[in-house]
Formats: sequence, structure tokens, C-alpha cells
Amino acid sequence: MYDFTTVIDRHGTGSEKWHLIDESMGKGNDDVLALSVADMEFRPAPQIVDALVDSSRNDIFGYDYVTDDYRDAVVSWMSRHHEFEVDPAWISVSDGVMPAINVALRAFTHPGDRVIIQRPVYYPFTMAAERTGLTILDNELILGDDGRYVMDFDDLERKASDPRCTAIIVCNPHNPVGRVWTPDELRRLGDIAIENGLTILCDEIHADFAHPGHRVTMFSTLGERYARHCLEFTAPTKTFNLAGLLCSNVIIPDPELKRAFDVAAENIGGLTVSHFGLVACRAAYESAEGWLEQLRGVLSSNLAILRDMAGSCDGLRLIEPEGTYLAWLDCRGLGLDADGLRDLMRGTGRVYLDEGVLFGASGSGFERVNLACPTSMMERAASGIRDAALAASVAR
Repeated sequence: MYDFTTVIDRHGTGSEKWHLIDESMGKGNDDVLALSVADMEFRPAPQIVDALVDSSRNDIFGYDYVTDDYRDAVVSWMSRHHEFEVDPAWISVSDGVMPAINVALRAFTHPGDRVIIQRPVYYPFTMAAERTGLTILDNELILGDDGRYVMDFDDLERKASDPRCTAIIVCNPHNPVGRVWTPDELRRLGDIAIENGLTILCDEIHADFAHPGHRVTMFSTLGERYARHCLEFTAPTKTFNLAGLLCSNVIIPDPELKRAFDVAAENIGGLTVSHFGLVACRAAYESAEGWLEQLRGVLSSNLAILRDMAGSCDGLRLIEPEGTYLAWLDCRGLGLDADGLRDLMRGTGRVYLDEGVLFGASGSGFERVNLACPTSMMERAASGIRDAALAASVAR
């Protein structure tokens, strides 16, 4: 059994998530709970810690290269967990998924080109596109009456046919709305992209988190036609709470695409992985599956707490997640603008969340809630959100 119950005080530890409270709200708000940035409130698996301690005692921290054993660990993980048979030669490494996506945009687009993203979506996609000099074409997701987001394929076809459009960034599972795209949805997206000559950049960093009844489809497993046109961005960092160790793996089956990506990386001085990132990734993929399995149970319990709370509050609706350890909470029924909702959650609710408007205008009125915390913390957060919703109801 692993420890997923201890509440760890991360104030003053260099945690970005907890520092944001002081930065935004000022000192004296230590009772506010941080459920925003997508890292976890859990210590990593002891197998990973043991490997890092052993490395710190015995290794020399010089320049590293990616060993065959490291690649084999990645290949084995993808095969066991995703039925994705990866050739080790397809793997390029990076210090993170977003640095790798930034490099890919430089490899496969030019300033003035257009790129498709699907808002509300992880906001660094917007930052990466804008900093590369690209125009964003927003293929906005559609929220149905059933509370489930779907892709707007008619709009996607129109935007993909734009002669200046050269790439699309896909998020699977989708952050923040929690969709796990089905094989049919991904094939249709892939067909549209391929027919219009778009390079497909597929962020699969949350691929190890699918809720019961759902299965993540790694894009290349759709078939050779699709694998030839995509780059898949993966990492152990979300799965095992290792973001600070700077490690990700880009899987690129097509040799020409891989060559172009690697050249673009070299042109900015190269992408690399820290020594401890290499050690941690291998240890995670080789020996920490039991920790992940127990974590999934905690996430399920936390989701149930949030679901029950939202179901009991007028003005709130949980968008049922199919994947990730994030939840998308529809607060539009509270009748507040984005600033008012933010202030209500932080002031009355005493919870610091990721505001939906960060993910695009279509996210306004929503909150993203990080489920990866001890259940006692989630209970406190749910109680605070309930208090905030009640206060808004009284004010109306």
C-alpha cells in the first residue's frame, strides 16, 4: 500500500501551484487550497525515489545520452499499456512536452502560417503558436445538451482547407474538458488533416489516465496512414508526478518527420533530458505500476466527491471526465462573469482553481479542478465550492 492520504505542506517549497496563491492574493491566505496547476499533492512512488537516491550516491552527473535500456523501458510501457508497438528509433527526447511542441511548430510551420487548436484547450498551445508567429484557427469544441463535448468536423474541414494552414494540435485526452477521443473521431480528424496536408501534433501527456469505460487511442495505432503524418508527445511526468525532473518522449514513426524535428531541435541548441529525468522515467515505467494503480482509485474517489457536490448545488454542473486527473466544472449557472467567479471561489470558497477563461473565451464560466490530492483535501475543496455556490445563489 502506498501513502495517498498524508497532506503535505508545500508552502515555501518552490511549488508554482502554491506560490500562485501568494502572488495573486497576497500573504496571509495559507488556508486557500491550490487545485490549479496539473501536478499532484502526492509524493512520487518509492521505487522512483529509491532509483534517484541510488543515482545521487553513485552516478557522475556529466553529459548523458539516451541508452538502449531507457528506450526499451519506454517501448515496453507503450506496448503494455497502450498496445502501441514503438520502434526505439522513433523516439526523440525532450525536457518537456511543451518545449517539444514549440520545436515541432518551428519544424513544420513558418511565421504567417495558420494552426488549428480546439478550444477550450490547454492555454500553452496558444502561447506556443503566437510566439512562433502563427495565426490561430479555433476549431471550437461543441458542448452538447448531454454535457459532453464533441468536435465540430464541418468547421474543421473549412479551417483545414485554408491554404495557409499547415498544422493542427490535438489534445488526447483533452485538457481541460476530459474527453478521450474515440478511434472514429481521431480517424475523421486525421483524414481531414491528411487530405489538407497538415502535420498532426498530438499531445498525449495524459494518456495513462482513462476513466472506466474509456480507452485512450494513441494516434499512430490507427494505422500506417495516420502514423506517417503525426508526432506524439508523451511523458511520465503527469502519470508519476515528475514534472520538475524535465523528461518527455516524442514518438515520430515517419523518418522524414523525425529528421525534420530533430534538426529543428538542434537549431535551438538541442532538446535534452536531465540525468534524473532519465533515471526517474526508467524507474517509473519499469517498477511503479502498482503505485499508479492505487492512485487511480484515489482519483475515482475524489471525482465522486466532486460529482456529488456539484449534483447537490444549483448553478453547478460537472462535465463528466473520460480521462485525465482534471475535472471541468460548469459554473455558468451562478450568473457571474469570469472575474466574479474567480473572486467567489478564492474568497468565499477558499479554493484556487484554474479559471476556465484561461483556456479560451468558450471556457468562461467554467473552473478546472485538479483531482490529484488527498481525499481529505478534496472534501475540504468540495465543501468550499459548495459554500461559494450557495453564496452566489443567495446574492441572486
